[in-house]
Amino acid sequence: MQSFVHRGLTWLFRVEVVIACTAFVLVAVALFADVMGRELFGNGIFGAQRFAVYCTAIAGLLGFTIVVHSGGHLRVGAVDRMFPESWHPIMTRIGDLISALICLGLGLYAIEFVQNSYKLGEKGMAIQIKLWPIQTVIPYLFLASALRYLAFAVFPAIRPEEKEGE
Repeated sequence: MQSFVHRGLTWLFRVEVVIACTAFVLVAVALFADVMGRELFGNGIFGAQRFAVYCTAIAGLLGFTIVVHSGGHLRVGAVDRMFPESWHPIMTRIGDLISALICLGLGLYAIEFVQNSYKLGEKGMAIQIKLWPIQTVIPYLFLASALRYLAFAVFPAIRPEEKEGE
């Protein structure tokens, strides 16, 4: 089961990285095209800057899940010195469970946020598109991270090494 969970999370991580990188490429293309339009034709491309903002938001938010998967999440290291080293493995598991619960709570709240945006029919200011499809990345990032933290707590061997000082 541990191997199955690890492979699933790794596959999910790769998909998230591809989507985040694609979003950043789209940002560069949109902004480059907008600048070229201004320089060559005197007018930028309508909505290009707002599109770039949406893509940046998606890539940035997915960065949360990527960091959790990669072991780069923030953690209070001072707590480690408060307990004997023999307690660290269990404290790490407890920390992962707490993180899972926090992410789950935020994910459930984010679902409500997106549902309200959908019900209200909220649209972007510059580009008149519905915002809820873009906002769905918010509950996704929290729920995917909750799943990861839960997996790390249940299967500590798949927990990534923490990156310190990077």
